[in-house]
Amino acid sequence: MRPIATSAAASALLTLILGCEGDKAHPDLGPPTGAVTTAVPPTAPAIPEERAPDIIIDPGTIAIGTNRVPAGEPGLADRVSVFVSGRPTIEGHAIEVVAMRNAKPSEVAAVVSALQRAKASSVAVKTEARDNTTQRLPLSFDAILQPCTTIAWIAKDASIDVWPVAGGTAKRIFKGLAGPDMTLGTEAVSQVGARCESSDLVVGADDAMTWGLVFDLGTMAFRAPGARTSKAVLVTTAVPGRKLVIE
Repeated sequence: MRPIATSAAASALLTLILGCEGDKAHPDLGPPTGAVTTAVPPTAPAIPEERAPDIIIDPGTIAIGTNRVPAGEPGLADRVSVFVSGRPTIEGHAIEVVAMRNAKPSEVAAVVSALQRAKASSVAVKTEARDNTTQRLPLSFDAILQPCTTIAWIAKDASIDVWPVAGGTAKRIFKGLAGPDMTLGTEAVSQVGARCESSDLVVGADDAMTWGLVFDLGTMAFRAPGARTSKAVLVTTAVPGRKLVIE
């Protein structure tokens, strides 16, 4: 009879062990019935900060981010405005654009006009200078030009005319051997500007010239000894000696 009792006790113990093991989750099965699980949400990908689109002015094409605007058709400023107006990264912000040296002055002016309509606070144009460094020319939208403010205009024959906004005899610097004489032109800007407290410089050129020449004249005038110029106003039309009318 003792072996039977021992066998019965062993059987009861085995039943108890198997019952306890049954409450544990099998590695290939889900959790035991009634167990509570907590779902861990996946980490959301970081959203990159929105910024203003890159604007690059090539001769014949304006790139605004991934958009391309042909520059050879009328109403260029209107067509550029489609891609810059209403953008929070432009409105109220100082915008930088890149302009190739061989772009037309009017192409740069059209982009600047479109950014002004888009309510950018200011624009700086970055261009490769003659020493192969990239420099910037800050442009102003809302300058209140004094009558004595200096105008520097490059004519289609590559001469440089310098005179005050209110009109008067223009000082003409004739074309040098390699194009507009930037050294004498900058000196003329300093001479005319010395008679005025304005910190503005009006600069522009006929479309027969390139933007690079306008850029050189503006940046050199900024760096001239004694210059008080801090920003430029870009124009696309001017008549030497006449009072400036900005359209």
